[in-house]
Formats: sequence, C-alpha cells, structure tokens
Amino acid sequence: MRPPGQTMLTLSTRAAVASALTSAGERGISGETIAASLGISRVAVGKHVAALRALGYRIASASRTGYRLELAPDVCLPEEVGPRLADPFWVACQGAAELGSTNDEAKRLARAGAPEGTAVVAAHQTGGRGRFDREWASPAGGAYVSCILRPPLPPAAVAPLSLVVALGAARGLATLGIEAGIKWPNDLEVAGRKLAGILVELAAEADRVEWVVVGCGVNVSAPAHERGARVCEQLPEARVAEVAARVLDGIAGAYREFLESGFDALAQEYAARATLTGLTVTVRDATGAVVAEGMVAGIGPDGALLLDRAGTVTAIHAGEVTLRD
Repeated sequence: MRPPGQTMLTLSTRAAVASALTSAGERGISGETIAASLGISRVAVGKHVAALRALGYRIASASRTGYRLELAPDVCLPEEVGPRLADPFWVACQGAAELGSTNDEAKRLARAGAPEGTAVVAAHQTGGRGRFDREWASPAGGAYVSCILRPPLPPAAVAPLSLVVALGAARGLATLGIEAGIKWPNDLEVAGRKLAGILVELAAEADRVEWVVVGCGVNVSAPAHERGARVCEQLPEARVAEVAARVLDGIAGAYREFLESGFDALAQEYAARATLTGLTVTVRDATGAVVAEGMVAGIGPDGALLLDRAGTVTAIHAGEVTLRD
C-alpha cells in the first residue's frame, strides 16, 4: 500500500479529456491545448470528445474558444468518478456506462494481474448480484462500484473484511451528511430501509489471499423498491459520481486501518452503527433453513454476530438475518 499523500491515480485518456474540459469551465479550452497536455494528436482529442458526447456530455465547440463543457451527465462513469477520488490508495478507475457486473469485471482484471487500488464503476449493471448469488437490481441512477484489494493476510484473517467495507462505505456517505446504519454483516440502512448492499468475493490459497473484490451498489436517485431508501431523499442535490467516489474513499480508509490495526480498532465504531443490537432475529443459510435464533447481543472480535438465547451466546459467522415476528 502506498504511503498517505502519494497520489498515483491513472486516468484513462478519455477521462483526462473530460477532466480538462471540466477544469476549463466557461472559458473553454482548445483541442490543441488538450492534445499537447496529454501527448496525443488533435484528431485523437476530437474522437474522445465525440465519445464523451455519446455518453451524455454536452460539449460546445467554437473556432475561438475551442471546446466548452456545458453539462456533464449525472451518472456513475469512470470519467466522472475517477477525478473525484481523493484517497491515495486508488491507482486506476475503469468501467463503462453499462457492464454485466462491476464485480465480474474487477475479478477479470484481478486475475489478469491488476494492482490493488483498481476501481471499476458503472452507471448500469445487467447482471448485478447480491449475497447468495441473488439478483441485484441495478437501474440507472445508482452508484455501482467494485474494487480490487490484495491484503497480505491468510484467508482466515480477512473474515471481518465485509464488515470493514460496510463501515467504510458508511463513513463515505457520512461525509455527504447521510448517516447510515449497518445491518449485519454489511447492508447499509436509513430509517430501516436498505440503501446499499455489499458483496465480497475472493480467491485464496491455503496460506494467503490472492485477491479480494469488493462490490457496492448504492441507490442514489434510481427508483427505489417498496422498502428501499435513496440518497436523494436526504440529499436532493447529490450527484451519483460524487456518492460513488466518497464511498470508495471511505472503503479505502477503513481498509487501511484494518490492515494496520485489525478489526478490533474498528469494532466500536461498527457497533455504534449496528442496527440489530437488542433485537430478536432469525438467521438462515443459503437454502433458507433456520440455523439460529436469538437476541443480538453484539459483534464479536472477529466480526461474528453474537446471539443470546436463554443466556447462551452463540457466534454466527455467516447467514441471512431477518427480524423475528
């Protein structure tokens, strides 16, 4: 992991063109200036501008002022998210307007050797997944992000990572004024309604983790299902790309603390956001079979859910939790 303060995020050429247009503002910027700053041809600049227009950017052009950005689309594109990433952890931001799954694309990149700190974003997913391989609806208006982690740890030590990621995502939303609770292990909630879901997948050998891919989908302004929450309900001016960047930066910070000090350093903060403590719940496995019931007594040092039933406390490490009627 790079030392704090050392920024090495590599933008795609198209994202760099978009960033140059954004920085120029109302005064505009010539194609020649963009070409010279990026080391590409004037023809290449024109092609990237055309591609940006196809993505929804409104870009005016005139002989004297060159290109002028009139409107950037409010969607989760690498061209919008990448320049907003502030944590030095990030080295690359990739993606597209539409992907089957940001997690699947991140896994493909991880297998090909992409470094830790690579983010993948999309404005829409056609094959989004949640826990237990359930379909995750991913309509336009949401922030869909994944990232590659390569923790230097044995597989058993990364068990709390899904909780760490949830806490990081909640921290990121808090910088925008959205205070989300966490339903164990990693669903983000506002007023009892699900705002975001997290999926963690990994590849490991017996003694080491090869890579971890973390995916997070946040309902920003997309139509919410009956019991879902939306960021825009609390923050009407929220931009999807800004939400995506803050969530990714929050994840990076929490992950860094986890590597430095373990889950113990984050447990109290996680517990303060936990929404199930003191409630009676039922835990089911992937098939729907009940594996445990009881009152939630807290979170264990390894991130396990602690259930109290008639004075006997049981640690639950995996499962689907629902409130018991």
